[in-house]
Amino acid sequence: MAKQPIPHPVLSTSRLRLRQFRPDDSDAMHRCFSDADAMRFWNHPAYTKRSESERAVRRFIDCTPSYYRFWAVAEVETDRCIGMVNYHDGQMRSRRVTIGYIVDPDRQRDGIATEAVAAMLGFCFGELGLHRVQALIHPDNAASRGLAEKLGFRCEGRLRDHLRVAGEWRDDMLYALLKTDARGQA
Repeated sequence: MAKQPIPHPVLSTSRLRLRQFRPDDSDAMHRCFSDADAMRFWNHPAYTKRSESERAVRRFIDCTPSYYRFWAVAEVETDRCIGMVNYHDGQMRSRRVTIGYIVDPDRQRDGIATEAVAAMLGFCFGELGLHRVQALIHPDNAASRGLAEKLGFRCEGRLRDHLRVAGEWRDDMLYALLKTDARGQA
């Protein structure tokens, strides 16, 4: 008998519902992934084809929870996808993951990313029992650095030539939040 998949957890806040992705979320994610300004700090260039976003959403649906998991960030009232939060590079024996997030460019600066990441952190430290959550943030991404700091992350340093995007080497800032930090306590 085949092993049943682990149900995808749904996380809720007052304004948001973090749920499993569905194929019909591809349009919403294409608004994010095709926006060059929104993608300028990501680990890949902006998508030029809708099929690239569709492929990404299929990957988000079919994830391996011990290594990575993606949540569609949806409005509570409409269940419309307006972004994504995830953990990846899961090292469950070492109880650590790296996180990422993106919000529809029209909805940025509304506190949505902060609210969604905070909910995911609660899951990571509580349900998963993690000790460390880290974020790799482009040095020029002031908004993301501010979000991480607001949630209690500490900057641990600069990783030189850490990532190659579109043929160019890029630095990242390493931010981390430990469960033992005040904000990391579940």
